[in-house]
Amino acid sequence: MKLNFINIFLGILSALTLVVVLALFGFLPSPASKPLNLPSASTAGSVDAAAGAGLALAAVQNQREIQHDNYAIYYTPEEYDKLYRSVTGSYSGIGIYIYPDNKTGRALVYGVMRNGPAYKAGILPGDVFLQLNDTDLTTMDYSEVADLLVANPEGTRLRLLLERRTADGQTKNVTINVETAKVDIPTLDYDMLTETIGLIKIESFNMTTGDQFAEAFTELQEKGMQGLILDLRNNGGGEITAALKVCDYFVPKAEPLMYMTDSSGIYCYSAEKDNVDLPLVILQNTHSASASEILIGAVHDNETGITIGETSYGKGIVQDLKRLNSGAGLRFTSAKYSTSHQNDIHEQGIEPDIYFPLPEDANPLLTYTMNAEQDPQLAKALEVMREQLGEDLTSDEELNNSENDSNNSNTENGMENEKINQ
Repeated sequence: MKLNFINIFLGILSALTLVVVLALFGFLPSPASKPLNLPSASTAGSVDAAAGAGLALAAVQNQREIQHDNYAIYYTPEEYDKLYRSVTGSYSGIGIYIYPDNKTGRALVYGVMRNGPAYKAGILPGDVFLQLNDTDLTTMDYSEVADLLVANPEGTRLRLLLERRTADGQTKNVTINVETAKVDIPTLDYDMLTETIGLIKIESFNMTTGDQFAEAFTELQEKGMQGLILDLRNNGGGEITAALKVCDYFVPKAEPLMYMTDSSGIYCYSAEKDNVDLPLVILQNTHSASASEILIGAVHDNETGITIGETSYGKGIVQDLKRLNSGAGLRFTSAKYSTSHQNDIHEQGIEPDIYFPLPEDANPLLTYTMNAEQDPQLAKALEVMREQLGEDLTSDEELNNSENDSNNSNTENGMENEKINQ
């Protein structure tokens, strides 16, 4: 019995010794770690959203670096909501359209909303953003600059440093102070220039442009319009479907309006109704881009109107805007388009039938006056339209100056601010 006890004691001692030795040399498994703090059902969604945002940002970075897509953007849910409101309603801002410069990628002004804060302060199409208050904008892409501008409530005073090209081809820096306000995004404006000639100026294309154009066209017809001048200068584009609705007025039924090419193939969009029997003149300039070029190209290719002005911008690619489940959004280039006769205009633009640039010493804000006495390009379009209608070119009695006083006041205000802020 005594022997058995000694043997048991020695066995236990040997076992303990072995455990100590194994532990000293790291051969024993470590104690179980604490259970992972996995997200509960209430927090799982936020984790997925964060992961989704990371994947989306990676996709945008891939589009920019590998696909060379300067238009690829990721929008947070808040940014997407602001963007959606800017397309469909109103927002707090200064009233401009921003695009990236084709060569430098820097953010620049491609359009100024008539009578908005930027217009009244003297900001011009073509101005390049350098600084906002004390924030350097030269290294930001155009979406970041746009976000900064709309992140301010109404009544916020902003100090902008802009780079502006002068008439002699040089550049100078211009400081402009502007106050944010509620901006109701204009789609188009219209008026009768004479008793027989109507003018519709489309400043951008959004989801309501087609209906607004129909209302404007009908009203001008009721007022006796026999010829139409369509002003697409400084129109940076927008909703393609809206541009196609306007195209329908000027291209014969069943004729191609545009061709779109994506990863699935080539698609042709054709006119769905008979075109109107009406002389048409289109005004275009170097800031007429994207959706406006679809309209210009359709009219130019089908020879249903005369185009006047300068070679258009040359943006023949299409961006998709996708909303994610998280409420965020992605915009990326998804297709390329060509005109009615399958002409590729990307980075080339469309040359007008009549090249007639704005005089170098003319203020670009004159293109917003809708007044042929102040706007040389509009005066040229009016001259050509009168020739089309067989009217007396020496008679100016018919010019409608009912809005000249207000237009003159707006233009002078913009010019005065420009001089003060420079």
